[in-house]
Amino acid sequence: MRHRSENTPRYVVWQEPRGTWTVMDSLTSLPAATDGKDLSGLSKIDAEDIAQELNRSIAGGQDPLV
Repeated sequence: MRHRSENTPRYVVWQEPRGTWTVMDSLTSLPAATDGKDLSGLSKIDAEDIAQELNRSIAGGQDPLV
């Protein structure tokens, strides 16, 4: 994963070698997780939708995964 710049959204999608997608936390360089489960093994559209919603929550002043 590339280093985060100030223009990089907090949550980004990352394609896994097997062709599925993971929502990554660009701040920690780890998969985003909820309820103890990584947001991985997703279709591209699902990963993009989740990342977009998480980034909207952050922009609205909420920490969506706490």
